[in-house]
Amino acid sequence: MPRGGAGRQGGVYVVKLGGSVVTVKDKPFTPNLDILHHLARVLAGLNREGRLAGIVIGGESYGHYVAKTLGEAGVSAGEALSAIPRAMMELSLLAADVFSMYGLHVVVYPPHSFCKPQGLRPSCNWSLVMGYEWGRPIPLVYGDAYPCSSGACIVSGDELAMEMACALGASGVIYATTVPGVLGRDGRPIPRLRLSELDRVAVGGSDKLDVTGGMRRKLEAIRANWCEGLSRVVIVYGLEPNNIEQAVLGAAGVGTEILP
Repeated sequence: MPRGGAGRQGGVYVVKLGGSVVTVKDKPFTPNLDILHHLARVLAGLNREGRLAGIVIGGESYGHYVAKTLGEAGVSAGEALSAIPRAMMELSLLAADVFSMYGLHVVVYPPHSFCKPQGLRPSCNWSLVMGYEWGRPIPLVYGDAYPCSSGACIVSGDELAMEMACALGASGVIYATTVPGVLGRDGRPIPRLRLSELDRVAVGGSDKLDVTGGMRRKLEAIRANWCEGLSRVVIVYGLEPNNIEQAVLGAAGVGTEILP
């Protein structure tokens, strides 16, 4: 039962909150509480307007930190599969508490319990999320660890956000990051891209884009999980949370808009 879609003016969105936005990157297990409260106000407003389909949270100083630390220590897969989800659940429940202060009520779904990722595709059983409609809480998921042939693997929030939007009938995805969008070779954010341009990034580059590391993987996740029902994806600077609302409303000059 989709919560919305392209038929509503402005659309209904899944919002992915980057780990570097909601946590203090260089301080383990430290949430960015000021930003979380500001985000909560913005997201609660979108929810009241019927524009919020779901929330995805990245890990950074929680899940990413634990994964890196355990990887360097060479621990067993069993320990990693226990510790990483615990760290991400801790962050997610903390965020849920903050959101609830503003009347935004969420249900946290651990991806390792209903997803079987294949490459960049999370392959989640979203019927478990779609079936929970009592009181219409907003579903929240997070980047997580899951068992795989090599022991413990990671499903990223970037991938989950796209598949979640498609499954719940959202019209788009907003990525809140610590950069103002996809940067061109001149260092400035590119206002608009087509999906076909992401194909060129994925196979080795573009004369228009200058992307590396996390942004490259984000664009690959967007490309791999795009579905017919999506009308747009917008990448914005999330440390100014009002950018999320402006992106939902289609304001010009906010981040990078990606179109089919």
